[in-house]
Amino acid sequence: FRVFLPRKKPSPDIYILAKNTLKVPAADCVVIEDSAIGLAAAKAAEMACIVTKSTYTKNEVFQGADLVVDDLVSENIDLVSVEGMSISSQMEDWGIDRDINNAGVGRGRW
Repeated sequence: FRVFLPRKKPSPDIYILAKNTLKVPAADCVVIEDSAIGLAAAKAAEMACIVTKSTYTKNEVFQGADLVVDDLVSENIDLVSVEGMSISSQMEDWGIDRDINNAGVGRGRW
């Protein structure tokens, strides 16, 4: 599924499109980004954001990020804690059909 968006990050358009496509409130989304521009886009979309540092951004300060890690593997990120990052703490069972349908899209909740 390919969509053209006229504005790039830091515009929140890509994240707003994702939440609307998945029919999920922004308060239930957690974005994973690797740059300050992406972080700004996630926050402009009113979503929680985990930043994974890259070779290019390893020395940047990611003020406003909900969590900053070197990578998603070695940090042993607890997905229960990530779930708690979303503003809404209401759990929702999406069901296996929706999980499978959205597997290739990515989603804001685990």
